[in-house]
Amino acid sequence: MKVKDNQFPIAVQAYNTKGGQELFVAEQVVYTQAQVDLFTSKYAGNLIKTRLLTDIELGKAKEEHKKFVKRRSSAGTILWIVLLIIVVLVVVGFATGWIQQTFGLNM
Repeated sequence: MKVKDNQFPIAVQAYNTKGGQELFVAEQVVYTQAQVDLFTSKYAGNLIKTRLLTDIELGKAKEEHKKFVKRRSSAGTILWIVLLIIVVLVVVGFATGWIQQTFGLNM
């Protein structure tokens, strides 16, 4: 089942069809095509329907989606900068001979 990118988030529903009746099985709010594919493979053999979310559901869905969005930590960036500065200082120290002279290294 393909869903257009401009339709997300949507609710995907699975129904079991027996004797002309549709029995509700599961529903999930999805944000990507990969999540739609996972849902349809999980409920293979069932009738799959999609529906647009109401305004109230959209508000809740956006709040739920924020929980799963990975935020970048500034600590990782700071760590990379500190490591880069240390490496530069070590290279400059060896290039000028300061490290060899200070620690008595003969190379």
